This record gives sequence, C-alpha cells and structure tokens, in this order.
Amino acid sequence: YFNLMKLLSRPSFPVVLLTTIGLMLLIPACNPFAPALNEVPTDENTLLGNPITVRGFFDRFRAAYQLRDSTLYGQLLSPKFKFTYHDFAANVDRSWTRDVDANTTYRLFRAARSTNLQWTQYQPNSDTLSSDTLANVERSFLLTIEQRDNEQFSGSGTARLVLVRKNRNDPWRMRNWYDRSEF
Repeated sequence: YFNLMKLLSRPSFPVVLLTTIGLMLLIPACNPFAPALNEVPTDENTLLGNPITVRGFFDRFRAAYQLRDSTLYGQLLSPKFKFTYHDFAANVDRSWTRDVDANTTYRLFRAARSTNLQWTQYQPNSDTLSSDTLANVERSFLLTIEQRDNEQFSGSGTARLVLVRKNRNDPWRMRNWYDRSEF
C-alpha cells in the first residue's frame, strides 16, 4: 500500500496515466482474426443486376432464385402482377395474383435447399424497340430445385413476360407472367 501511494504521489504519474488512457481511446480496436473492411462501396446493381435494363431485370430475377430471396423477388413484381399457367389436366388456363405468387415463391424458397435458374434465348433490345415503359419478352429457362429432403426437380419451359415501368429511369417490374413450363 505504501509503495502504491508513493507511486501515485509522483508528479509524472498522472501525466503518464492520462496519456496512456488517451492513446487507448485514440487507437482503434484491432481484431487480427477479422477480415479487413472493404472500403469500396458495394453496388447492388453490379452484384444482382440492374433492373433498369431488361437484361438486368433477368439477372436480378435469377439472383432472387439463386439466393432464394423472396424479398428480392417481390421487388420485381408490379402491384398488379398476375401469374398464369396452363392446367393440362383440366385443359384451362389458371391465374393468381401478386400476393398468392409472393407467398407461393416464399414457400418454394423455404422448402428448397438450392434453386438454379438459367435464362436462355435472349436477344437484347428486340423487346423494347417500341416503348420505354412496356416490354414484351419471351424467354426459355431451365430450373432445378433441390429440396431439403434431397428430392430434386428439373424442368424447362418458356416464360412470356410483360414488363412495365413509369418512365425510362425506373426499374422494370413484371406485370404478367404466362408460364409454359414442362413441369
């Protein structure tokens, strides 16, 4: 106790103590096991596709399926979205709304261990020549879904999509999807 009191009573001790505390506050914490921060901001349009272009819309659509991200998928749908498919057993077309499609896709993504969507047969700019706010696009696709129980489904088909936007600087949104799958 006596030695501690003697140390504290030295005129230089408070200066050393305050300097040490000050340096500790100024030096950032360092974790040698943590990866360095990437100082370059990440642009989601570069990573996921820029939905302002038709090609970027399909890139983002594929990313939503690959990541099984229903929020990302939902951003691609117009509020007036309608999905239509042909029921071969009844020989009629059946449709559902945006809410049903978002819920169905959410359940699909949750049940899947992985999904792989490949868009094929795309010719850039052939679908938007007549309008900056309306695009009719027909694309073939290959889809593979592996469920959590290791059961796998694969199929191909064609999607005929109507894409809309308010002006040429807005992202494309899907208003209609007529699915002609071979599932």
